Amino acid sequence: MLAVVLPTLDTPEALGRVLDELPGGLAAFVVDDGSHVPVEGLRSRPEITWLRHPVNRGYGAAQKSGFAAALAAGATRVVLLHGDGQYETAGTLALAEALDGADAALGSRFLSDPHVIPAWRRWGNRGLTALANARFGTHFSELHTGARAYTAETLRALPLHALSDDFLFDQEVIVHMLRSGRRLVERPVATHYGSGSRSISFGRSVRYGLGCVHAIFGG
Repeated sequence: MLAVVLPTLDTPEALGRVLDELPGGLAAFVVDDGSHVPVEGLRSRPEITWLRHPVNRGYGAAQKSGFAAALAAGATRVVLLHGDGQYETAGTLALAEALDGADAALGSRFLSDPHVIPAWRRWGNRGLTALANARFGTHFSELHTGARAYTAETLRALPLHALSDDFLFDQEVIVHMLRSGRRLVERPVATHYGSGSRSISFGRSVRYGLGCVHAIFGG
């Protein structure tokens, strides 16, 4: 069973467009991480499960809730798709096909069109990815994408409860997979930075970068 997890926070219009782009019958788990106006029932379809955090708990916490629900429902492959429409829906869902012979698939913006990424984020991404590649002997183009797919076995093997509830969660997941010898593959995924896209501030990005360095070179 394939499932898609969609974290969302205060982007109902974009979320509605993303949900309309999902194939009929695909199990979807929407995690509303404390939006000011709850989005439950935004699209009335039986295959959509609505989960809500009463208060904002963080991007990582939203993923944890979504993954737990998808696994409990019997998902064997899980795709992470942002509810703000930043990552192309069809391209992100196609990552599930790349799991044949792999434990996780990453949707790289650098294999698509890196110039759509704001410059300061683009170079920060490249620098942090280079550090991780040097540390683990890998050659990935991007290790900071939010477009991902995992096998259920991989998710169950990760210590998700012990990882960050914030944005650092994504990098901690990558580091744990690389340290444990999981096989990761990359595929190009197009992105769009529109008015509905959510991005962290420069200050939080700096804290995220420092956290990534600690995750990469820590114990």
